[in-house]
Amino acid sequence: MVVALGMRSRTRIATVLSVLLLTAGCLGGMPADGPESETATPTPTPTAEPRTLITDDSSATDGSPPGSTPAAQTRPESTFEGTAGASEQPDADKSIHVENRWNQSVEIRIRVVREATNETVYDETDTFDPGADRDVYNLADADPDGIESFRVIATARNATESVTVETNACYGNAYVEITESGELYPYYAIC
Repeated sequence: MVVALGMRSRTRIATVLSVLLLTAGCLGGMPADGPESETATPTPTPTAEPRTLITDDSSATDGSPPGSTPAAQTRPESTFEGTAGASEQPDADKSIHVENRWNQSVEIRIRVVREATNETVYDETDTFDPGADRDVYNLADADPDGIESFRVIATARNATESVTVETNACYGNAYVEITESGELYPYYAIC
């Protein structure tokens, strides 16, 4: 079955499809438990560009794309609320935690370097028995000035690995783990 559409209808359909495709992943989803409505808040995306939210496209009869009508609302886009604020807040209380999950004792050297000055603020070597699990240093002891980056360098079993953490509220503790297979694995937590 062939349906003939006028030029105006094809243009309108093409415009609507283009807008839908372009905004499909950008506006975020509506809550699964609530219907779409004018008062529903879209999931924020990590950009700072203003975005037009389409609330009523029934008045778009002049061939203009949906969202350009007076019924559309323009709202500045915000960053993720949970991480944006946290990433700008100093929090130096970050532990360096070491755990030996392997079945043998391991000698582990932990060195912590303040990246801004390349100053070593902690450098200790200790033997960790199987199952050992403890904090060895806290970045607050380095008395950081606001938000700073620290590189945690671990050396064990002829391997050296490092991870960098920041003293902001978005970062959690740093971990140095000897895995069950005897591998050195440093990592950090983040919000």
